[in-house]
Amino acid sequence: MRPSLDCNPINGVWLRASTMFSTMEELNKSIEMETSVSKKESEDEKTMRKRKRKKIDGFVFLPDDILLDILKRLPDASLRYKAKYVCKRWLDLIINMKLLDHVSFILQKTGNLTTRHVDIREEGEGLQVKVQDLDIPRIGIIKSWGNELMLISDYKKQSLYIYNLITKEGSYLPECNASCGGYCIIKCGVAISFHMFKGIYKVVHLFMGPPIECHILKLRSDNIASSKWKKIHVPCINGGSMYSSNPVSVQGRYFHWDNYIDKRLVSMDMVKEEIVDMSLPGDCKGVDYSIFEMGGSLALFAGDSAEKSEIWILKDFQKKKWEKLQSVTLEKWYYRRFPVCGVMSNRYIILECKYYNGMCYYDVKNGVVKMLDIHMNVDDGCLIQHHQVLNNLTA
Repeated sequence: MRPSLDCNPINGVWLRASTMFSTMEELNKSIEMETSVSKKESEDEKTMRKRKRKKIDGFVFLPDDILLDILKRLPDASLRYKAKYVCKRWLDLIINMKLLDHVSFILQKTGNLTTRHVDIREEGEGLQVKVQDLDIPRIGIIKSWGNELMLISDYKKQSLYIYNLITKEGSYLPECNASCGGYCIIKCGVAISFHMFKGIYKVVHLFMGPPIECHILKLRSDNIASSKWKKIHVPCINGGSMYSSNPVSVQGRYFHWDNYIDKRLVSMDMVKEEIVDMSLPGDCKGVDYSIFEMGGSLALFAGDSAEKSEIWILKDFQKKKWEKLQSVTLEKWYYRRFPVCGVMSNRYIILECKYYNGMCYYDVKNGVVKMLDIHMNVDDGCLIQHHQVLNNLTA
């Protein structure tokens, strides 16, 4: 005997469902609703499992004093190149607690291109010096040094070369389409900058003209050029003679070139990619002067005699506001002095002393000058300071 319709299990389900839903459309809507609810519950379960699996950062719960003690035990290279970029809290601790309150620069011989790394830091009531040889490619003159990257001018290939001190790798940059031919001549200035929060490196090429021309090249994370050179608008500034191709870098963001003929500065904000005409403070136009970086600001060392000099600080880049720090008196035998840089505490100014083939420092607090244990050879003609990136690179 054939089973009746009601005895068929499938038909039985259909008959029971038909009593609940008057149309097939309503049944399909119900099925879709149940499916979406089930899918949502499944996604919620996955989210909860991910939250449970998420690791908790134990450093977040450490007080500043304990975290600071841990950071103090790290090598200087780790603090300079890695640790301070972990987060804003780490950066503030490293900078504000002066864990990197020291000066780093490179001395390079113009003959065989050998290099020495010089590190100067505060110790008690004086400065401690550490000098060591560096093993880097001897292909040209080092033009700029920012974080782990060095910008080298290869004279033979007439090209710019980027070298990574950590990975020991490098690459050549594309040719810059400037009036100078794209290569660094005596009237060109090149430098490398770093935008901390965006993690972007930029190379700037400035030709003093006349007229002045400026180009910028962005680098990828692997230090390879990410695009072509971009020409930057330059306001009406008279080009002049520039005898040093190394601009003074402040915070790795602001670059300053000296226009010796007009006694003015050609300054640039690398974040905004803007060039400004910077006038000198006070009556400095009629005297000899030198510019250098001091405590995260641009400083100017101006002297109208062999003994008396004045120190000025650029307090506001946008407003072009200078402030006189103090007047200083140096002994006569220091008259051939060239300021190199200052430490972050603003207490000491490092000076290159041509007379003694070495370096000295001026103690701003006590008004005394002392020699440093650094010997400079006659052919140590290239001095490149490390760009210290601070925490106000926020624009």
